[in-house]
Amino acid sequence: MELEEYVVRLYRRKDFSRCSFTVEEINELEKTNELLVYLPANLTYKQLCDMFKIKSNINFSNGGLIKNVMQDEDQWFITSANKSPELLYTNARTAERIYEDGGLNGMDFRRYLAFAATFKDKFKEFPDNSYWTFLLAGSYDRSGVSIVGFDKNKVLSHHGWMKDFKSKFNGSRYIVLP
Repeated sequence: MELEEYVVRLYRRKDFSRCSFTVEEINELEKTNELLVYLPANLTYKQLCDMFKIKSNINFSNGGLIKNVMQDEDQWFITSANKSPELLYTNARTAERIYEDGGLNGMDFRRYLAFAATFKDKFKEFPDNSYWTFLLAGSYDRSGVSIVGFDKNKVLSHHGWMKDFKSKFNGSRYIVLP
């Protein structure tokens, strides 16, 4: 993966933070079915959706209830390249514990948008159009969790739910930070 070409293609910028993953780790991504994702600091949901041409039914002016982590710093992270999320039919509370026990983190909404754009850049389609994904690193309102996914019309949807919710069409996505 040529990092500069990737960043220019997605973000239309040549200035970006150095990636802390090693060349060896990056070269292993194809074998492990994982993606390297870049997310610049301080971009809003609306800016990311506009930049990536993601249609959404989310009213971004009411987005104050969706909380994210690490907004003020550039991020490189690794995540699964599966079209569907992991840990299907597992509630958010249990998925969070599984990831923490494995030294992994969850996604927040900004990370999810960067992942979706990177996935589409590589595979020419968005992920999660049959399933929903818990965003475990962020939160919704006080103690809820955000759930996102693309509908059959390729429109991104967001719902806030309780962390003990589980269904056969809902899973989670991990991230690995350097």
